[in-house]
Amino acid sequence: MRDLTNLKTFIIDSKDPKEVDDAFSLEFIDGNKTKFWIHISNPCNLFLTNSKIDLDARSKNCSLYLIDQYVPMLPPDIIEKANLKQNKLSDTISASIIFNDNGSINTYEIVEAIIKPKYQLTYEDAEEIIELQPPEEIEIITIKNLLLKSLNYRKSKGAILFDMPNNKINIVNGNVVINNEYQSISQIIVSESMILMGHVTSLYLSDNNIAAPYRTQKINCDADEILQKFKDSNIKYSILKQYMGKSYITTKANKHESLGLLKYTQCTSPLRRYLDLIVQRQVYNNITNVELLNDNYINDYPKDLYIFNYLTKSSSPLISYEWFPSQAKYFLQEYDFPVFPDDFAYYLLKDDKTLVMISAVKSLNANFKYDISSKKLELYPTNGKFDFILSSFSKDCGHYKFDDNYKCNIYKPLISSNLIN
Repeated sequence: MRDLTNLKTFIIDSKDPKEVDDAFSLEFIDGNKTKFWIHISNPCNLFLTNSKIDLDARSKNCSLYLIDQYVPMLPPDIIEKANLKQNKLSDTISASIIFNDNGSINTYEIVEAIIKPKYQLTYEDAEEIIELQPPEEIEIITIKNLLLKSLNYRKSKGAILFDMPNNKINIVNGNVVINNEYQSISQIIVSESMILMGHVTSLYLSDNNIAAPYRTQKINCDADEILQKFKDSNIKYSILKQYMGKSYITTKANKHESLGLLKYTQCTSPLRRYLDLIVQRQVYNNITNVELLNDNYINDYPKDLYIFNYLTKSSSPLISYEWFPSQAKYFLQEYDFPVFPDDFAYYLLKDDKTLVMISAVKSLNANFKYDISSKKLELYPTNGKFDFILSSFSKDCGHYKFDDNYKCNIYKPLISSNLIN
């Protein structure tokens, strides 16, 4: 356990965050050299893998934020213990980075640590400090300059910055209010810190041959040409997203082109995203010499549906585990639980472009039809027959030996090289 309580540590977040799981600080070393620290709350030491708390979190997958309701992934007492807070001693997984002059990473280190944040700022508070640049807050000014260099270095490696507003929806006096908010410098600082944490964590996992879910993405288009073509459009970045390849999750580390990174994983929200919790568990277990989660555990987590092209011998993501739950819930208003791609069996119809998704969950009385070409999801009748050419499930039944009992084995997948494994 590394004691980092002597560092001036900053929390920057929204006004009323439910989960506070990240902070950062600056350490001055060898005169004018600096070491940038990113700290992520560590709930892994509060409950075990496959405990009731863990299994409940796994079933929820993530915290749910609605306009008038909040459903946490973890129990409130765990969140209370794990939340970072001003002047509170907190256990973290922390990464230090020493940068090169051009903003690239020179060296990094990931440790289990204890911190004591000195400042807990809103984005507006942090923005004011950055603008005024008081000499007593040299740390946050230096951090801003380091991270802007890092951002520019990623841009030189192909990263795309989506300069578009976020829509924030609130209820004010019973009325729904939608505000468009552009990223401020303080938000860019936090965002860049989290991207860097994901990058160095992916390097750590890969360097140590640790099984983990990585996020990868190919741009698959000329982004500059598209942005130039639609330069006068208010939705040019939305148009660009339609041309770009989707990011997807895999257990093999590979490039994330729109971030300008050779490797990347998401790990900075272990209090609200179960996949981040899995990544952190692997890092924490490796640091503390505890048995790692094996490949089967990682692979068993709900992931994207891939389709395999036998002509090109390549796989491509078809239905992502992040996109599908929100789309399915639009049709399943009365169903109280998250819905994932692996809750369904898949049948490719004879038109060779329509996937029928048949519910494998008793309480989920709904089937879907997914058009592969238009990427459109619709409800499908819950009864009746259909003609298909491929199925995600195959039965192999019979007596294998004279004195054997009758057995049935179910195999998957048939339409993919990695169908919800």
